[in-house]
Amino acid sequence: MPGDGVVRLHSEESAVEMVEQLVSRADAAYQRWLASVTGDVVAGPVLIYGRESLRERNTTYGIGEWLAGYLMIGQEGDRGLFLRCDGDGDGDGGPVFGADLGGLGEVDLDVAAPAFEVWRRSGFALPAGPEPELPPTADVYVGNIPLDGVELLVRARKLLGVDWRFGDLRGLLATQPFLAARSAHLYALRRDLQRAPELRPYLLYATGRGLEAIWPTGSRPAE
Repeated sequence: MPGDGVVRLHSEESAVEMVEQLVSRADAAYQRWLASVTGDVVAGPVLIYGRESLRERNTTYGIGEWLAGYLMIGQEGDRGLFLRCDGDGDGDGGPVFGADLGGLGEVDLDVAAPAFEVWRRSGFALPAGPEPELPPTADVYVGNIPLDGVELLVRARKLLGVDWRFGDLRGLLATQPFLAARSAHLYALRRDLQRAPELRPYLLYATGRGLEAIWPTGSRPAE
């Protein structure tokens, strides 16, 4: 109905206006930086939004509903990066926060940098996440790869150094989770996964509680 389109357009315009209001209340260093760039900025695994993406991402994710007074200024994979915009835009502002986009709320925020200007001068570097506690060795399994993910299984085959026959790969996908390596060295395997992020969700190790990810969700590589 035409009326529905008008309501939706009005809602989108209101969301964009809210983002602009937050920008005007953000710290001065961030405002200067935002005015100086013409598009998104990529710094390693971090994407810092230019103005167009800033409006679109905050509206799409409905950040104002989950984190009132916060502006999502970038992403690192599935983690959002936020500024609290509660000033008049003239001060130095507060910390840059990070949080997984799967569950947003103030209690989920952690400090990624003490201030935007400090973060900018560092080249938008983020602190390394804590290394998970892993046993030295454990049996490693492959699981949760989509049934049509033969290419992912080929990459896992190479990374693990196993000799599965190519003709058997589709059959292996149908039997997940399946044992891929016995007594594998987990810390070495985790280092290998730094260079193979596409495989992180699918390599698991055996514990007394069942199978757990070698690379837990939200974990970041050490610098």
